[in-house]
Amino acid sequence: MKPDLYRPLKHLPKEQWPADDRLRFELARQPRDIFDEAAAPCSNWSEGTWRRVETPYRRWLGFLALKHPADLLLHAEDRITPERVKGFVEHLAEVVRDTTIVVNLEGLLMAARLLAPSEDFGWLAALKNRLAAKARPMERLSKLKMPWETLALGQSLMDGAMKAPTRDHLLNEIEYRDGLVLALLSLWPIRRRSMAALSVGRHIVRRGDTLTINLFGADTKTGRSDSFVVPAKLSPYMVHYLDVMRPRLLGSRRNDALWVSHRGRELTAGAIYLIIRRHTLQHFGTSMSMHDFRRAAATSLAIEAPDKIGLATGVLQHANPDTTGRHYNLAGSAQASRRFREAVGP
Repeated sequence: MKPDLYRPLKHLPKEQWPADDRLRFELARQPRDIFDEAAAPCSNWSEGTWRRVETPYRRWLGFLALKHPADLLLHAEDRITPERVKGFVEHLAEVVRDTTIVVNLEGLLMAARLLAPSEDFGWLAALKNRLAAKARPMERLSKLKMPWETLALGQSLMDGAMKAPTRDHLLNEIEYRDGLVLALLSLWPIRRRSMAALSVGRHIVRRGDTLTINLFGADTKTGRSDSFVVPAKLSPYMVHYLDVMRPRLLGSRRNDALWVSHRGRELTAGAIYLIIRRHTLQHFGTSMSMHDFRRAAATSLAIEAPDKIGLATGVLQHANPDTTGRHYNLAGSAQASRRFREAVGP
């Protein structure tokens, strides 16, 4: 395998974008006056929505920089042509699944309409819809581990860290932290941005033996607040992390983030994501993403209590119940039933 230095460019960093593209994006992100009748529909987009647009657009510009660098001298609307998009789709098809191609085209379409609102990109919308109709999502059920399985993994990591002899570089504290992340996510499968946003002073309430974690609207994708009472089984682990392990990780630093690195800095959403993938791969032989924990939560409800599958909408913070039903309701799946029987035994 070639060193990373020689790998083909995938995403064009924003600082390397054509100046006109950067300017148009920056103008679109500016807050609009409530009396401005021409306010763009994107003026109230969340950070998550902007990422859905900017990431595919970086990929699009990376493709042009690699295959058609002269196109970067053109205006955005003059580059987005059926011929170039066809080449983009073929380029993506070499390395990603059909569903990922659709995500990239959807982001490119949103970016095109943002950058050139007077242009007609109906052909691009039609192409995206045709590909979406043909695309089949990757079968992930075989990769899922049920919440009780990932909870047990988290507890075993924490128990092992407490029993292990002292090691250098705060390895026990890191293992304990990782176990608590896994255990908490098993019972409360929030999104990675919400998990990374948690802080001790603002989000955690301690009243006697009861620990409550509050999420505010600004911390969630849907803008809806949420509250989680830490179960009695997990509460002692959480208290031990707050009182013993986290202060050791912080050292001399002062940081209010719940999840901190061995250097005392707050863990990013990306770092938490990698922690989850690493431990699930090591223990189960297959990695789980943080979104897989959300799938597993709804799947376990569908298996154990199919008449209560609607509860998953609240657990997963879905604004629309149809999202839960469309993506997670596996109650009628023979494969799901078979996996459940294998899990509980004869």
